[in-house]
Parts: sequence; structure tokens; C-alpha cells
Amino acid sequence: MADQWKAHCLAVAHPAQGHINPMLQFCKRLAYHKVKATLVTPRFFWKTVTTELTSDSKISVETISDGYDDGLDEEATKNQKIYAQRFREVGSQTLSELIEKLAGNGLPVDCVIYDSFVHWALDVAKKFGLVGAAFLTQTCSVNSIYFHLHQGILKLPIDKETKIMLPGVTELQPSDLPTFLYLQYGMHPHFWDWLVDPFDNIGKADWVLSNSVYELEPQVRMFINRVCSNFLFRNTILDDIAV
Repeated sequence: MADQWKAHCLAVAHPAQGHINPMLQFCKRLAYHKVKATLVTPRFFWKTVTTELTSDSKISVETISDGYDDGLDEEATKNQKIYAQRFREVGSQTLSELIEKLAGNGLPVDCVIYDSFVHWALDVAKKFGLVGAAFLTQTCSVNSIYFHLHQGILKLPIDKETKIMLPGVTELQPSDLPTFLYLQYGMHPHFWDWLVDPFDNIGKADWVLSNSVYELEPQVRMFINRVCSNFLFRNTILDDIAV
């Protein structure tokens, strides 16, 4: 069976519906192009997902542990930082075990495509000498906001009178930003871990994949492409994915 595929990619998804769906659709596109795609998600989360999501027999599914195989405990439910740290520790170990298991079963992995929320998966990929590809589930415009926050160019808190000018993006008012950055600033600090911290190591990725359509946001896409080429992501290529 392995001889039928050009390559084998693990697609490591963040355990949330809005992240599973884009990753699953991308897996279907990979399969269409004769690339074996294996969707990877935490065990407990997968128990809650309907089998209709993987009705395509060409898509394989594997699970890893996030440290909460029986569901989140009270502490992790109240504090997402605790969950994120536990997921990183246990997920890194069990993802490594999965890669080794697949190799032993005659299905060696060539590439790890990881949701940017689980950016630690890149370190696992590099440990095994695999290609690592970051998958940004949000649009280029939204990711541009998080990039500028990461670089300290856009600073919080933001005054309600501030006009926000970002390269390639129409002038924004503070109310145009995600609510946790403006209306609820400081109330959900764990969002920073999920949305901004991924830019810490994204420059090490071999590819950066954006869940976007070029024609809908060409200017900001071109800006981020220049960033990829000349600044933060020096050797990275940005691809658009319409899913």
C-alpha cells in the first residue's frame, strides 16, 4: 500500500472543531494528490467526534495523548495554561511514539503538518529529521495581527481611539480586533499561548501553509510572503490553501 503514495504526512490537529475541519479538508486534498494523509488528534477529543468526519476511506486517523484521556479535570478546565503545558509534555512523547510505530508498521512518515496551536510538534518532526509544515487555520489578515503582537509592533492594551495600520490590511479600529484583545483584554491570557506564541519557532518550519484564498487578501498575503522570505521565516515558503 505504501508504494501507492508519493509521501506520508501526519496532520496534527488542535482538538477543537474549528481546527479539525480545515485540517481534515486539507488531508482530503493531499489524498487527491496521491499523498497519504494521517489525521492525528488527542484520544479523548476523538471519542466525541462523529465518524462522518472521516468517511473518506483514504484518510487514516491516529490518536495521541494530551494527558487527559478520560477528559479534562477541574484544574485544566479552569486554566488553559495547565492544559497547554500538559498537552505539550505528553503530546510530544506520544507523537514520537506514533511516528516510531508507523515506521515499524511499514508506513514511515515523511512530513509533519501541524496546527500552529500545537507548535511543539515541529520540534518532534525535527527530532526525527522530518519536514515540518505549520498550518495556520485563520486568514492571513488575522495572522498578521498576531504576528505584529508577537513582534511588539502592535502593543496592548489598545486605546479605543487608536487607528491600527498594518501592512496590506485595511485600516482597523480597535473594535475590529478579536474581542479578547480589545473588549476582554486580560480576561483570557491563555489565548496568547495559542495564538501568538506559535510565532516563536515558526521560522524553523520548512513550509507555512495558510488557510486562505489569494484573491480575497492579496496585499496582506504578499506582505507575509515577504516576511517569510526576508525576515522572520527566512527559508520558509507560504502557500495558500482554499478548503
